Amino acid sequence: MAEGTKDIKIPYPTEGVIRSAQLNDTICPENSVQLAINCNFDRIGSITTRPGVATYATTLGGSATSFGTLNIQGGIKRLFAQVAKDISAWNGTTWASVRTTTVTTKARFSQWLNHIYMVNGTDALQCSDGGAFAATAGFIPATVMPVGDFVQAGFDGRIWVASKANDAIYYSDIVAFTPPATYSITYTATSFQNLSPQDGESITGLFRVPKALLVFKQNHIFRIYSADNIDPYPAYNVGTYSQESIVQAKDGFYFHHSSGFYKFAYDSQPTEISRRVIDFVRAIPRASYENIVGVYDGFDAIKWSVGAVTVEGVTYSNCQMRYTISTQIWTIYDFADTAITSLISYDNGTTIEQVAGTSTGLVGKLDSGTTDLGTDIYYEIVDRWRSFLEQYGHSKKISGISVMTNNAAGALLQYQTEKTEVNVWIDIDTIREDYVALFPNTKINDFNMIRTRINGYTRGAPMVFNGIEIHSFNDEGYKFN
Repeated sequence: MAEGTKDIKIPYPTEGVIRSAQLNDTICPENSVQLAINCNFDRIGSITTRPGVATYATTLGGSATSFGTLNIQGGIKRLFAQVAKDISAWNGTTWASVRTTTVTTKARFSQWLNHIYMVNGTDALQCSDGGAFAATAGFIPATVMPVGDFVQAGFDGRIWVASKANDAIYYSDIVAFTPPATYSITYTATSFQNLSPQDGESITGLFRVPKALLVFKQNHIFRIYSADNIDPYPAYNVGTYSQESIVQAKDGFYFHHSSGFYKFAYDSQPTEISRRVIDFVRAIPRASYENIVGVYDGFDAIKWSVGAVTVEGVTYSNCQMRYTISTQIWTIYDFADTAITSLISYDNGTTIEQVAGTSTGLVGKLDSGTTDLGTDIYYEIVDRWRSFLEQYGHSKKISGISVMTNNAAGALLQYQTEKTEVNVWIDIDTIREDYVALFPNTKINDFNMIRTRINGYTRGAPMVFNGIEIHSFNDEGYKFN
């Protein structure tokens, strides 16, 4: 039997994105959404479009493969960038070439003793104090250390170099210091350790944590406590494919593995955090694993640029997955015309920026401005499938909708019913400038389940979505079943 009409307020989306690949909509929290593209949930109870990407430095000569930073206390600060075989340093005004390598493989950097150390898997270890790289006496051992792909300088007072090809960790002797500013570092050819060599996995990263240096392979993590105390067996059963996916944050560090994204608090086991967006995790192509790059925003969010992913027939060409630490909420960014290839947090002495390098050589800063380097920001919010009743089999009718937004004029309100084809949306109307966009005479097909979508573009003040109210909802019972 049909029941009288009533109004329904859809709960505020305080749970953020929870994909139906994780929880079916029939049991998923009512205060969540299916998808939010280029939006975040930092304003609790609403959805806001993300900030843009503004220009940070002049354009590089090609794709930015990697970044490094040097911060000399009370002295110079430099941002280093790799483009093919060139390593250049940014002094706040211009880029200056400081090294030409023999290969284009990715360079890795580590700061110690007011120098930045660099390896790339082929060329000899060198360092820089802000100028040209060199085998500087006192900072680089006179006995040449073997080449490596990863470097961590400073742990246990040594330089540590890891080689993928040899599954080996090489380490210098402990630095000798003669006051006030004279250093001496030596290397002994027997100073190395093999870690489960030729086990089908390669060393993929070095990361320093309190009391240990972690050595990553694709599926395992080893611990080094000192030159005389190294785990011969893996300590944990997940690892990473990308050194650059490892991100230090305020409550530990985070990294990508083929099975998901993980949080690692130093006194516990790695914990998966990405089940809510598991279909996006699974959609990351294997070919992209080694190129995933991440950055911490310095406040409450971690972002990983994962390349192109295709989910439910939709391709996000430059997908970035964002995790908010305090609320454990995920959202999806897509930089449609900006292929981010490297990320780093850089303190230039005035501001701390999330610097992004791109495939075209553009150098931008995230969370800045209202466009993506001049391009409008597309946004999309897809609600959950809703029945509004416990009885999903009842037919329902809606005669009116109100949408509460700020700065969303021009966005399109659409809907799907359970009978609509995948990725086919039916237009309701365009949102106007009014704070409450009231659509009192909507022509929505009768349904058992329904969901709405809002999509549009912004290049000014952020769009703020505050919720949807359903007017003249009517339970038609089993009228059409």
